[in-house]
Amino acid sequence: MVAARRIPTYFSHSYRREDRDVNEFFWRAFDAQGFGFTVDPQSAGALSTCHLEMTMRRSACFVGVVTLRRDQSAFKCSPFIVYEYGLAARAIKPLLVFVEKGVPGYHFPNVQERFVFDRDELDTYGGFEQPIRQLALKAQGYSSAGDQLVGEVGLAVPDTPAYRAAKPLITQTLAKFGYAVKEVDVAFKDQAKIPLQLDPLDFVVIDIGGQEPLDRLFHLLLGRSIPTLNVIHHDPAGGPRPGVPDLVVGETLRQATFEQDSVLWWNSPGEFAARLEQQLERFDLPRQQFRNLDEGIGYIRSTGRTDGKIFLSTAGPDDALSREVGRALKLQNFTFFHYVYNNTIPRGSKWQDRLEQQLAASQVFAPLVSQAYWRSEWCRRELATARRLSDQGRLTIIPYFLDGSSEELIPEQGADISDLTEAERVALIVQDMDGFFTGQITPDYSGT
Repeated sequence: MVAARRIPTYFSHSYRREDRDVNEFFWRAFDAQGFGFTVDPQSAGALSTCHLEMTMRRSACFVGVVTLRRDQSAFKCSPFIVYEYGLAARAIKPLLVFVEKGVPGYHFPNVQERFVFDRDELDTYGGFEQPIRQLALKAQGYSSAGDQLVGEVGLAVPDTPAYRAAKPLITQTLAKFGYAVKEVDVAFKDQAKIPLQLDPLDFVVIDIGGQEPLDRLFHLLLGRSIPTLNVIHHDPAGGPRPGVPDLVVGETLRQATFEQDSVLWWNSPGEFAARLEQQLERFDLPRQQFRNLDEGIGYIRSTGRTDGKIFLSTAGPDDALSREVGRALKLQNFTFFHYVYNNTIPRGSKWQDRLEQQLAASQVFAPLVSQAYWRSEWCRRELATARRLSDQGRLTIIPYFLDGSSEELIPEQGADISDLTEAERVALIVQDMDGFFTGQITPDYSGT
């Protein structure tokens, strides 16, 4: 029996820790109806509006969960979600938005696609099932929307010495990622040929510096929801960068990010090629779509955390507990090392050297301490190395005592979990790790 394909859905959501329970509630509801949410993970890198537009174009529908932000003036929600909602509307995608009470309704004007919720009463909203099923009926015929071959990229730039010098490198860089380059004819003497020329393109590299007829072309691309990689040639010797045209960035994007980030600025051909390659590397990544319930929950629970690594230190007799802890950490997308269940040390490596490298790359050392722990020479070595790194301010030690027999041997404040069930032990450890990396709890683990 062939399993039904999940509906590839662009999911717009808050990255804040306090909104995770809300996001998880809606993910569970949509998962039950066969949706597969695609997310654009929060990144410290520059914004790529072209990547967002390509992802939207290759999605069957759009779902937004809009949470209230009292600290966001005027919008009272994430302006970036408002921007993504606009992308979906422009692409004429079937869409559904769930908006927390208190958010201005005019951001999401279509009342047929908009439902209001109270986060404190989510479990009482049985009526959400019907609109979710209706969206599934509208979108399930487009489950193959993301099945795209690499195609052609349009090139729409002015005929200037700078661009003539850069074109060979632009073409070469695009070809490196499998794209063919097609010069866009901006004359458009026959309006019937506009969609024939533009619609098949994966995206268009276009200079949006305000020159005609490129300015007119940008309006056409915008109207047909064709992704654009917006570029501007700028020589710093000629003065500061000009402002980005209003139609390119818009008020919502200005509120959500630095407006200059939405443009690939360049001076030399080499700079253009390097920045273009950074964009293409992002396009080349596999679509990040939740394939099952646990995968989606793991992603949602990871939002709001800083990056960091956990070194889970246990003795052999306690490996059953460490296996369950490791499984729970994986489900919530933590990065961690364990000598059995998540061992990234290559075979044939010198164990001691690599072990110290793993410890040096970690932010938290979590020993599961028992009598067996003290009988293990390797556990003692790990703890000694961790203490040295802790004394240097490079590592935090958070111990968990399994039998209450050795708390006095470790000066760091930890947790006695000897009287807890295995499930309770796992939940407490994962909760502590989450609190540490979100900055929500900062217990005194540096000593008593």
